[in-house]
Amino acid sequence: SPGTEWASAITSLATAPGKFVVILAAVALAYWLGGWKAAAVAAGAIALEQAGAEATKLIARRPRPSRELIAVVGNPAGFSFPSTFTTFVAVTFGTVWLLARQSRRNAAPIIASVTAMIIVLGWAARVALGAHWPSDVVLTTLVCMTWLWATVRVVAPRG
Repeated sequence: SPGTEWASAITSLATAPGKFVVILAAVALAYWLGGWKAAAVAAGAIALEQAGAEATKLIARRPRPSRELIAVVGNPAGFSFPSTFTTFVAVTFGTVWLLARQSRRNAAPIIASVTAMIIVLGWAARVALGAHWPSDVVLTTLVCMTWLWATVRVVAPRG
């Protein structure tokens, strides 16, 4: 990847204090898009992700990309799957994306487009930094979005 400053900037969204801004924005947008049930889904999903995402790596125990194979920025530690950065992005921006897709608000298509772009940029950032394989970020998002989709359908269906 030509330069990684952009990737480091995107990755910083999941570290304090930036992550708290993202969390508040996600819950506020969820409320605006779907009311208190949608906000509850967002808050609950974020709380679950913050409490348990790192522990799920112990299930797969997949090693991170090797410095012998690719350029790795920094010193990423632990296992690579599921990507905890990607769980954060999928749960915050993914929940808003799902809610925007079912919202009748005029700005919903724009919100859905922006959140989808952020998710894809998040994938690219983690791969560009050498912290994850492409399959780590795509599969992590698929797993997160599947349970989020089911939760949104049950708890905060289209009004």
